Amino acid sequence: MKSTKGRYTIQSAAASITIATIIANVTSVFTAAMGWAADVGEAIAGNPLLLLFCIIPLVGLGVGLFRRLLGIR
Repeated sequence: MKSTKGRYTIQSAAASITIATIIANVTSVFTAAMGWAADVGEAIAGNPLLLLFCIIPLVGLGVGLFRRLLGIR
């Protein structure tokens, strides 16, 4: 389908890209990302040294946030 708008010709390719294909592509990327996150989580949970390097920053973040909350008056 061709339509003319002013002096430019606009060609539509609506048949090749649909909402269903976009949703399918986003779903496949999301599924792959969740699989990667699960692999990283399993590796961290399986190795206590890696778990230590993940927990210490989270504890520091919690302490810092708590100190800020106490400092607000």
